[in-house]
Amino acid sequence: MQLRAPDYLKQFQCLAGECPHSCCQGWEVVVDEASAAFYRTLPGPLGERLRAALQTEAGEDYFALTDTGRCPFWDMDGLCAIHRTLGPERTGEVCRSHPRFIEDYGPLRETSLVASCPEACRLLLSSHAPLTFPETETDEVGEESDTWLNPLLVVREKLFEVLQDRSRKIGFRLSELLALAAEAQILLDKDEAPLLPALCQVWTAPAPGCQMAGEGIFLRAWEVLSDLEILGDDWRALLRRGREAVPGAVPEALLERIVAYFLFRYTLKAVNDGDLLGRVQFALLGVLVVERAASLLPLGEVMRIYCREIEHNEDNIDALLLAFRTQPALSPSAFFRTLGDDAEEGLKSK
Repeated sequence: MQLRAPDYLKQFQCLAGECPHSCCQGWEVVVDEASAAFYRTLPGPLGERLRAALQTEAGEDYFALTDTGRCPFWDMDGLCAIHRTLGPERTGEVCRSHPRFIEDYGPLRETSLVASCPEACRLLLSSHAPLTFPETETDEVGEESDTWLNPLLVVREKLFEVLQDRSRKIGFRLSELLALAAEAQILLDKDEAPLLPALCQVWTAPAPGCQMAGEGIFLRAWEVLSDLEILGDDWRALLRRGREAVPGAVPEALLERIVAYFLFRYTLKAVNDGDLLGRVQFALLGVLVVERAASLLPLGEVMRIYCREIEHNEDNIDALLLAFRTQPALSPSAFFRTLGDDAEEGLKSK
């Protein structure tokens, strides 16, 4: 099996009790079936605590949060009582893997570090170098590859090539990403995925500004985000203030890395439903929202909050993908307008 992950994955170490925004607070902790079965038979005081805290709803086991919004096993020193007493292997699967998100695509497994984690976010934004995704290989045999996987991999590599061409301003690169995704989507809609590599081979950048008619995505983007499920008051406040925000002074290299992060995490998911264009729009929405909100809060904090609110909620992601398909104010032409305005005004020339 082939394995891919961002180049900073091996640098990650959980901050544990030093974490400023612990994943043990504010989240209901889902407990996998094997862990729940073990907890239900564990003797002694900890076993009693586990059984008292374990809740079941719609066939899913979880630990309900305390009145202070904490996992009931997150002790006041910032450490986990289960981890401390039984070892990390006895914590739930979600706790063991976080902040890793793992996606299997037949013979390919990709691991990412979700940027809602403060340390994962710090690693993403701590370098100005192009973000890379080294590949290794194991003896594990994966499932058979979907016929769309290899063509989509070629498209994603082309998207990375366009994105990381630092001879051009970031606004023009992002516009080209969208244009390429739109052309690729036409082939996917026709069930002609095998033609995607040929498209990438002959692809040339469209003339700047050629698709910039109409209005941009803001203010509608703030409205759509405000209608999604909201976890924290900090995000709600940022959405209210964001309506008046203009792009912050964010280095182009960091904007590039943020887009690469989203492209890596989401574009291959089009193998399941064919929506490549929507996922590229999702990546662009992320960087455009984060860039604007960075005029109100530090970049890392904005990125962390955005990813916490959006990436951990599949309903929110699905709602955005639907909005891209159905709402003219979030259509590709609206994105082109916003990207063109930003490039023309030189707001991303830092």
